[in-house]
Amino acid sequence: MKIIIGILCIAVVGFAVSSVLKSDYRKKHEGHGFDYMNGFSTTDFRGYHVYDGEKLAALDHAPEFMINDPDEMPVLDGAEACYPLYCAAAKALYQNIGEIEAGTSKEKCNGRIVQFTNTVYAYERLVDRENDIVFAARPSASQKEIAKSKIEQICTVPIAKEAFVFFVQKDNPIDNLTSEQIRAIYHGDITNWKEVGGKNEKILAYQRPEDSGSQVMMKYFMGDTELKEPETYEYIGGMGDVVRRVAQYADENGAMGYTFKYFLTGLQQEKNVKIISIDGIEPTAENIRNSSYPAVANVVMAYLASNENPNVQKMIDFMLSEDGQYLVEKTGYAPLGEKAEVRIENELPPLYVYTNENGQLTTAEETYILKWKGTEYRGWFSYYGNMMDDKNLCDRYSLSFRRDEEYYEIILQMNGNRLIVTGYLGGDKYATVVTAPPFDDLPEPGTEFILK
Repeated sequence: MKIIIGILCIAVVGFAVSSVLKSDYRKKHEGHGFDYMNGFSTTDFRGYHVYDGEKLAALDHAPEFMINDPDEMPVLDGAEACYPLYCAAAKALYQNIGEIEAGTSKEKCNGRIVQFTNTVYAYERLVDRENDIVFAARPSASQKEIAKSKIEQICTVPIAKEAFVFFVQKDNPIDNLTSEQIRAIYHGDITNWKEVGGKNEKILAYQRPEDSGSQVMMKYFMGDTELKEPETYEYIGGMGDVVRRVAQYADENGAMGYTFKYFLTGLQQEKNVKIISIDGIEPTAENIRNSSYPAVANVVMAYLASNENPNVQKMIDFMLSEDGQYLVEKTGYAPLGEKAEVRIENELPPLYVYTNENGQLTTAEETYILKWKGTEYRGWFSYYGNMMDDKNLCDRYSLSFRRDEEYYEIILQMNGNRLIVTGYLGGDKYATVVTAPPFDDLPEPGTEFILK
């Protein structure tokens, strides 16, 4: 009776896990509902794609190396403001990339190799190994935690400098705010423009989604000062929407927003807003280059420490070379101008490694990695309660993973320092634990993994 109840519990929980994973998968691949790039962008990127790139920065000579095999080209993704930069890099280094990507604009990630899903999903997809390099601001705290929970380390390398800017409507008399005044506004201490020398108007301080690049940078700018909880009308999903809201707010002239300079002056070019200086310093090219502007940010290339594609490092080396920095500057960013240091963004959790002569199983918190017969599976490690075997009451676990857009589970029994494969769930067989592996590259029932 206990065995039957245990199997039923596994089936029910397995179905629930599957439903959650499928929901997350759909959300990650269906965009934000914006106007462009299959819902992922507020910007019309015509002319910036690798297949219609008349607006892209370009070299006037052949680079020192090119990647000819599409299967060896690192998959690129990133922030909205970085799309023209990494498209320019791909156009320079990826042989025939325009032809390869022609006709892929309707694909779920806006491309086969040169993709775009914006910062939030780009980092999620990086950790899930769906892309190789993300061009963006540094990851948020929650993005780092997700990487840690999935036994991955995100590494970042700075490749360019950029100004994080604050902007208001063009007829707002305020041209400058101090750093402390901006922090006070976004903390909620200053709520009217007259408090900083402006008109008697309420300040509408717009904010962005939690894991967007601009919100991550805003938190860095705020330091130890907490951001206020935005009103519903102060919370804007898309970067372009923030610019338009500030420019077009009709009832009051009190709107304020933040973004990266290139997005505002290079991509959107909205004439009804103006950038204000901070602490009396304007975000000029020189002030960004010498970092005298108080809110200089780095554009980074992010990748996984576990990525084994050698062309990832070659791409980084190129972007830091004279040719790469030329593309940086021609796109509209400031060259790095200093030595690039690799930053390890997150630590790994304690790892438990179980070995077998044909592979190994690594678990950490709720995540696992199964390497078996040359195939790597990554997924979720869940405790499913205890069950009776022939003699004893044993703990059972499930390893859940996705393959071919279906969800499967490997059922394991823990016996001391060993994990023993006992069966499988998956596909259309969730109601029954089966003993035949659904794939040839999975361990057979009875396979033992021994803790190192």
